[in-house]
Amino acid sequence: MLSPTERWSWYHCTERNQLVLDINTELAFPVPFSSHLLQLPQSAQAFTMQDAEHYWLMLEALAETGLTNEQQLYFTLTGLAALNFMRPQGHKSWYFADIANSKSVQPLQIAELVGQQLVKVLILQTDADCAECLLLEEVSSLTGKVIAAGTVLRILNSRLRPIQPLLRKSA
Repeated sequence: MLSPTERWSWYHCTERNQLVLDINTELAFPVPFSSHLLQLPQSAQAFTMQDAEHYWLMLEALAETGLTNEQQLYFTLTGLAALNFMRPQGHKSWYFADIANSKSVQPLQIAELVGQQLVKVLILQTDADCAECLLLEEVSSLTGKVIAAGTVLRILNSRLRPIQPLLRKSA
């Protein structure tokens, strides 16, 4: 698994109009989000200590999901990009069922969401009413709309149920 270093940095590739995480001279991670969904940096932005902490906490949360190491790394880097650069968005809760007796979710915790099937999500951020979630699986919403894995959605907390105990303090 990759370990963050002081060399890692985020930059906007103007040629492809895409956010990229520069990892080393041979490896870069192009962020899968359209640039209009992101607040792109004007110049290279260093990978911070907080980024590194979130990186390890996300990997820890994803370790128990049954995802491959490659999928865990992909969702971790995608989640970091969303935390740092995603523009605010409206919630999409109407696509998902209300969960009776839902419990509060915490950032960087795995939870489930109910569309036409149960799916796992990584909670990125929370507030009193909603959470921003990264879909870890493709889902068919209650209306039949298919939403791809790797999509970030803002969902009412009543639609989410934690499936992993929080073993650490949230970042």
